[in-house]
Amino acid sequence: MTAQSDVWAGMGWDWTDGDDIRRRLDEGADPERWSGGRPLHRAAAFGSREVVAELAGRVADVDALEDGVTALWEAVVARKPDSARALAAAGADPWRLSIGGWSPGRLSLAGPTPGLFPVPEGVSLTDTERAAAQEADRLTTALGEFYYDGTGLACVADIDAAEAVRRLEAAPMEDEAVDGLLDDPYGYDMDESLQIIGVTSVPGGCAVTQSWGYAPQMPGVLA
Repeated sequence: MTAQSDVWAGMGWDWTDGDDIRRRLDEGADPERWSGGRPLHRAAAFGSREVVAELAGRVADVDALEDGVTALWEAVVARKPDSARALAAAGADPWRLSIGGWSPGRLSLAGPTPGLFPVPEGVSLTDTERAAAQEADRLTTALGEFYYDGTGLACVADIDAAEAVRRLEAAPMEDEAVDGLLDDPYGYDMDESLQIIGVTSVPGGCAVTQSWGYAPQMPGVLA
């Protein structure tokens, strides 16, 4: 293990502390790599504008690739407009082609910040792509904001919640029992908690959810 890699020790997914990152870099941390990949890519997806700007000023190539994409692509995908602007200000190319022939700039046209970069003449979405982007925005807005790590979800067309409950041969849970489970789902036996799911009627069908497990995606439940 090198001295440089030691300086990055303890770094995980949180790349928001500008003072900490600056200290590590000043102490010899390599701005080009750490054990989890390229620092600039991780900061673009999970960090702050301050950290992205700091790293962008220290790397040899702000458009270096990791897994075939640039840090700017990561920032656009992660919906980090401030970080994307910091990368563009540092010289990253918004119109460099990447996955599927898309560039970070063109991808941004399909997201919530279409005005993120000045758009060159002749660059635009097709009618089909624009319609898909609008539908994606409608669906994500309907889904809302929630902590989704580990959440099970199945969206089933043409049946409502009552019919889903009937097909699953399920029975309602007491409110108190559900409240206790939601407060501490991992305090319960997994075999027991996986048997409890939520079903909600929505336009066109129903949504089957479980915030702590994968039961909605189990083949038997889907069938």
